[in-house]
Amino acid sequence: MPAKSNLSNEALLILIGQQVHYHQHPCEVIELLDGCELVLQVLDTDSSIQPTQYGEGHRPVPRTFILPVFDGRGELHPELIATGLARLLLPQ
Repeated sequence: MPAKSNLSNEALLILIGQQVHYHQHPCEVIELLDGCELVLQVLDTDSSIQPTQYGEGHRPVPRTFILPVFDGRGELHPELIATGLARLLLPQ
């Protein structure tokens, strides 16, 4: 597995737009946060209610998950590997 030092942000950008299954939900990678976490948006029709700063629910929004790219040792996180996204990062 590639270590964190071997992967640049540009290499991780190829994951945006990829569709995966995560926690039994079909998801799409929609964003890369600071080069170490991916934002996954659930593609189901389910939505959750987004609260205001006062805790009042006002509008439905798609569910999202935050998926870490690296574990504490700088290796690819096991959850990332389980989604199948790691194969896109490995040298061919």
